[in-house]
Amino acid sequence: MLERIHSSTQTIASFCAIVLSLVSLYTAFFGTLPTMEQRTLHLTTVGIIGLFLIRIRRGKYPGCPGWGELIFNVLLVIMLIASNVYLVINWMDLYVSPFLTTMGLIMGVSSIVVILELTRRTVGMSLSIIVLLFLVYTYFGDHIPGFLAHRGYGVERILVQVYAGTEGIYGLPVGVCATIVIVFILFGSFLEASGASDVLLNLATSIAGKRRGGPAKVSICASGFMGMLSGSSAANVATTGAITIPMMKKSGFEPYVAGAVEAVASSGGYKTPPIMGAVAFIMAEMLGASYIEVCIAAALPAFFHYLGLYIMVDLYAGQKNLEGLPKEKIPSFRAAVKEGLGYMIPVAILVVLMLMKFSAMFACAYSLLALWIIALFKRMLPMKGIVEALKAGGERMVVITIPCAAAGIVLGVLTLSGASMKLSDLISYLAGDSLLLTLIWIMIISIMLGMGLPPVVSYIILAALQVPILVDMGVTPIAAHLFIFYFCALSLITPPICTTTFTAAAIAKSPPMKTGLEAVRFGLVLYTLPYLFVYNPGLLMKGSFLQISYVTVIAALGVFALAVGAQGYLENRLGALTRMLFLGSSVALFWPEHLITTIGFIVFIGLTIYQKKNRISELLRARASKNIA
Repeated sequence: MLERIHSSTQTIASFCAIVLSLVSLYTAFFGTLPTMEQRTLHLTTVGIIGLFLIRIRRGKYPGCPGWGELIFNVLLVIMLIASNVYLVINWMDLYVSPFLTTMGLIMGVSSIVVILELTRRTVGMSLSIIVLLFLVYTYFGDHIPGFLAHRGYGVERILVQVYAGTEGIYGLPVGVCATIVIVFILFGSFLEASGASDVLLNLATSIAGKRRGGPAKVSICASGFMGMLSGSSAANVATTGAITIPMMKKSGFEPYVAGAVEAVASSGGYKTPPIMGAVAFIMAEMLGASYIEVCIAAALPAFFHYLGLYIMVDLYAGQKNLEGLPKEKIPSFRAAVKEGLGYMIPVAILVVLMLMKFSAMFACAYSLLALWIIALFKRMLPMKGIVEALKAGGERMVVITIPCAAAGIVLGVLTLSGASMKLSDLISYLAGDSLLLTLIWIMIISIMLGMGLPPVVSYIILAALQVPILVDMGVTPIAAHLFIFYFCALSLITPPICTTTFTAAAIAKSPPMKTGLEAVRFGLVLYTLPYLFVYNPGLLMKGSFLQISYVTVIAALGVFALAVGAQGYLENRLGALTRMLFLGSSVALFWPEHLITTIGFIVFIGLTIYQKKNRISELLRARASKNIA
């Protein structure tokens, strides 16, 4: 009996996932529903999927859940449906007269309870506790001493803010998930269902497999390709890491190094357009800018993410004398491109439509249509694959939408209590008028809050708190948003809580903390890039062609110098003083003042020439010794 009921709930969840995907595709092609209807329908369906698919205690009690858990899940589903139906029916009345009846209060509390439980299941207890702390802070504000105090708000006022309007649960983050994000997630699901991951891995192997440290470079290229489509570090590790980590270990990489390289490569998925873990769409809405502007701004930093890691891997491989893959294991580049052409056309259509200023939703919908047509002719996607893609797309929205709903609660009470202004005052007190100190404090806060949370959630919360601080200090809005987001994303590889690194370490069977520290070393470049584009917006494609070109060249040289200093190797092993000089030259190259940048450039060129001459001299001496012998 229990097993049949459990099986039925799983079937309901799968059915809801397919329906959610189909409805989202319909609204993408033919127009969205009214705002509150679209958001409540999306959140209700996602909530049902999450409650029936995710166990109360994942991994603790495998097998069929007991009666207690089933009844609890059904009760939460009823509460979720009832609260959303009530809101849709009474939405216009609440908009005119924002006061809740007793039933409205019950529905509001029910909605928050369900969101908190779903958040605990999908993300963990940390975000649920953060939401609760903000709610308590808003209620007891008049009892808090010091500058954090505020007037305090009653239960009804808080519920009106977070439940009965579009500034809380049903605010911008959930709105973007319900319209744009799900279409892109479906696009990625259909690409994967049609075999894109294998094709992209073959393409990456054909490009980088033969070079020294080939398996690690394959991991970087494959993660870059997959990151563009999935926008998720977890998906990157699961798909590419399961193949590339064993390859790296077999070719001579230490297990903890293999895990670290894969973790850093996979974390780039959140920073690589077009999806960026849903952040690109939310950032565009918060900035009041077009989605394509955000993608263009994020393009060069994403490129340097992979370039910096690639150089680190190349130098490491040179230091350890690690070779590339055997020739027989490297597929033909021409064959890989030919095989992947069917997947490249829809992606190209997506990019072209966005460059033509069409909306992201329109561009993705018609790119997906192109993929279906190509799949039909090439027989890449059978009916079973279509159903699985629809199901996977709907299910993947659970771990995106639910944290966004929780973040919406935090945004709502931040607006209500005025806490954002208080944090601004605190950071201004700690950093004074120094932009650099302000950036350092914001970096620390972003990494700390991001630990254990999806980057999109920590970004949404911190953007509301910290962007005004940076903008007031003269930082361009897009640079301020990307600075915060980059460090929220870097929390995925920064110990002590670095979920992406831990996942990679599990695959590599290496010590998690040692892998995390190695990931920080290999990803050292990533911690400097946000400072560079704050001080030099040309890296975000802002400014003239000459300005952008200048910053790009300086960034490339600085990244190379930093990688050499971090690895302690160029043509041969470097001494401590030479390493310090390379690190110093990288800092000088990144410095916003032209004089210091010029000094850094001269030092870097001098060191590089000196190392090259030493290497040539060694080779000549070795050749002479061989001739004498």
